[in-house]
Amino acid sequence: MLRTFKYISSLVLCLLVVYSAQAQKKINPKTKLVTDTIKVPFFNGITVLGDAASVASSFLSKGDTYSYEAALQADFKHKYFPIFELGYGGADKLTVENVGFKTNGLFGRAGIDFNMLKQKKDSKRTTNLLLLGLRLGMSRFNYNISNVNIADDYWGGSTQALNYNNISTTKIWYELTAGIRVEVLKNIFMGWTVRSKTLISKDVDGAVTPWYIPGFGINKGSNLGISYTIGYKFQLPAKKRQPVKVVQPAIVNKQ
Repeated sequence: MLRTFKYISSLVLCLLVVYSAQAQKKINPKTKLVTDTIKVPFFNGITVLGDAASVASSFLSKGDTYSYEAALQADFKHKYFPIFELGYGGADKLTVENVGFKTNGLFGRAGIDFNMLKQKKDSKRTTNLLLLGLRLGMSRFNYNISNVNIADDYWGGSTQALNYNNISTTKIWYELTAGIRVEVLKNIFMGWTVRSKTLISKDVDGAVTPWYIPGFGINKGSNLGISYTIGYKFQLPAKKRQPVKVVQPAIVNKQ
């Protein structure tokens, strides 16, 4: 499972390196002069993001579930945004039947966002983003389930309370994401992301399954989630980020 996660993460990065940041030239058919088309730089910095929504939901759940996460996201040509998310989550739940569930662990996601906003010609360049993306998530964790009442079908009527401790499992899922991000101050961005999560790792019938999966949420086939991120973008110095302009020689009319 871990090997699959690393393979897909590497594949996303390899796909990005095929793009180049060269300035294109166009020839005016009337004047036969070369005109410059200035392209967006290939690399435009890295944004460090923290999720405020996960902190708020952890507070509102009163300890039943909790999750905290942050992310690193690169900007390539202001169109392609590979992202790596890392977090810590868990649960400490006691049901009305007095059955207890407890777990905690790290989770990670890797994927890419695509900026769907197109820059209009001769308009001021915007730093705002409309993002559609894909994630692959994974969490490996241990969990405990206590006071599970099992009925004795043979003798009838009697029950037995069982405890299951330190059960280890790995869960993998994928996410389809959509959201917006706005630059509220220079290099400071805020925005939200909606996540549709689908579990890839299926539970075995009859097994003692976890109630909660760090990074995914309640253990069912699919989940919806939302993130509200606050981040700071680290950019290269302006001289290094600016594309090279081609200076055309002056035309001298001969008398």
